Amino acid sequence: MDSRYNKISEALSNKFKNIVGENYFFDDYEIRYSYAFGCSIFNKDWIPDLIIVPQNTKQISEILKLANDNKIPITPRGSGTSLSSGSLSSYGGIILDVSQMNKVLKIDIENNFVEVEPGVICDELNEILKPYGYFFPPDPGSSSVATIGGMVANNAGGIQAFKYGVTKNYVMYLEAVLSNGRVLNLGSKVLKSVSSYNIKDLFIGSEGTLGVITKIGLRIRPLPKARKLGLFIFENIENLTNAVLELRRSGIIPNLLEFMDKIVLKAVTEYLGGEFFDFPSGYVLLAEVDGNSEIEVNEEFAVMFDVIIQKNPKFHRIAMNDEERDRLILARKANLPALSRIRPNTCVEDCTIQISEFPDVIKKIEEIPKNINAKNLLVAIICHMEGNLHPTFLFNENDENDVKDFEKAIDYLYREIIIPAGGTLTGEHGIGKIKTPYLELEHGSDVIEIMVQIKRLFDPNMILNPGIGKGDTRSLNINNQMRTLENQSESILELKCMRCGFCISCPSRIDFYLETYSPRGRLSLLNGLVHGDLELNDFIIEVLHTCTLCGLCQTKCPAGVNTIEIFEKAREIIHNK
Repeated sequence: MDSRYNKISEALSNKFKNIVGENYFFDDYEIRYSYAFGCSIFNKDWIPDLIIVPQNTKQISEILKLANDNKIPITPRGSGTSLSSGSLSSYGGIILDVSQMNKVLKIDIENNFVEVEPGVICDELNEILKPYGYFFPPDPGSSSVATIGGMVANNAGGIQAFKYGVTKNYVMYLEAVLSNGRVLNLGSKVLKSVSSYNIKDLFIGSEGTLGVITKIGLRIRPLPKARKLGLFIFENIENLTNAVLELRRSGIIPNLLEFMDKIVLKAVTEYLGGEFFDFPSGYVLLAEVDGNSEIEVNEEFAVMFDVIIQKNPKFHRIAMNDEERDRLILARKANLPALSRIRPNTCVEDCTIQISEFPDVIKKIEEIPKNINAKNLLVAIICHMEGNLHPTFLFNENDENDVKDFEKAIDYLYREIIIPAGGTLTGEHGIGKIKTPYLELEHGSDVIEIMVQIKRLFDPNMILNPGIGKGDTRSLNINNQMRTLENQSESILELKCMRCGFCISCPSRIDFYLETYSPRGRLSLLNGLVHGDLELNDFIIEVLHTCTLCGLCQTKCPAGVNTIEIFEKAREIIHNK
């Protein structure tokens, strides 16, 4: 741990406990251990010292003031779905789990906004808004579990960003708590206001480094009444790009414009089967328009179709009804579960380029394994066609050479491809704990210094999510752990959990409100047992037996982990011993 941070004494721990109450304060090692797992490679040194689950702004204010006075790191966390280690505690300290601050506080249709707490789930908000005929447009791939607070902190986008924009386009105002405990109200409830500096937008995308967001006012929009989707497959990347560029010249704005490469299409075909076996190999473009009437949508779709078809796709399929539309959309949404079947580990990266650079950049990404001589590494590519790329690296974190090749691939991606192409390190996932080394390459030292000054203005003791590159240029202690099961005398089953967090809607996790009681948390405990990080005790046995074996997590799991069989086998081994 950095020398500027203090250890948490027993007396200080009791003060934190008194703020939230015994039921929302946790220092058990097994619970803290489960919070060290995320969607990136496991770092054994990143285990937090305390888990605190606040219930309101007042508690967060008191926690931050006490932590700041004692120089204790604070890492805010929602559902823990960050793909860049943003919710992991690289300096120990306190994980501030705000997932229980999950109320929709106000729905104001007349003024077109809602007010929510940070723990509200994106899809759940949209289900609440649907009867009113309204929606919150940003739609990240993790929308079923992504919290609004996390979406604001990372300025999340998703598949509808081409037309509807990203989270910052919808944030009207914020309540946020600074590191010293002061509560700020930023922005305005009215559509137009220039009466202050735009401090609100500094917090959007700040990844928890400037303050803890406790309340959010969001603009909402009327739901479109009609939509129409087409899927097009191209032989080469140039023709596909030319179709997209021509759409831009024509003034057509699809609500959805998505790309999948050949590896993704092949994986999705094998995963979904059915009519997808009839699709030829190639590069996929999914294009959809929406609007207020069937006539309007059909007219715009006809123009879009004509533009795309002139660029010679070798195959196309038009959705004639909602059922066919959902099936084609599934091809895009199934990319993660489909790819996760190819290798044990799937790492989804995030970067953005100008769309005119698209063909050249895609070809260079496809050649990364060859150029770095990585024999077992695969890279697949999906993209939101405003230029937001998601190169997806497939490897085995149990193989030391695979991990080294993966790290070389990430370095090559940013140093040799994205930054030289004039791109940016992240479009929506955040810098997190892993992209700091490349920040100066993109922005230069003068901008980095200004970011440092802004960080110190809001957080002089550097306690808020330390390790995030925005304003914190210190190098991190990254000690990647191989999770190999070789030479284990009693293997349970392959623990191929991607740690994505899609399973946290688990009933027992909702009941106990801790990561530890989620399927991901239980698999983390089993990982700890297998590798000798944890010892079997009554608490772990209790956690494993809170699972009702309902199977919901298997339905949600992109990687298809057979959780029921794993948990049953674990219980059997425990009882036999």
